[in-house]
Amino acid sequence: MNSIIEKLYYGELSPCTQPTPNTEKYIKAREDIESIREELEKKYPDCKDLIENLVDAIHVAAACEGLQDFTTGFRLGISIMLEIIDKS
Repeated sequence: MNSIIEKLYYGELSPCTQPTPNTEKYIKAREDIESIREELEKKYPDCKDLIENLVDAIHVAAACEGLQDFTTGFRLGISIMLEIIDKS
C-alpha cells in the first residue's frame, strides 16, 4: 500500500475531485440557485450574459473558499500532530 504522500504525488488522492455534498440542504440550495437564475433570465433577458458571469464568479469564489478551508484544515491537522509529538 502506498503512503499518503505517494498517493498525493501519483495523483491517486485528490481532495478537490471528491463528490459534492449529497445532503438535502445542499441539493435544495443548488435548486434554489438554478431557480433564481432562471427567474432573473426571464425577467431580464438582456442581462443573460451578466447573470452567467455572476454565476461563474460565484463558482470561482466558492472554489477559492474550498481551497482556503482545505488549507486551514490541513494546517490544523498538522498543528495537532505536532502538539501530540511534542508532548510525547
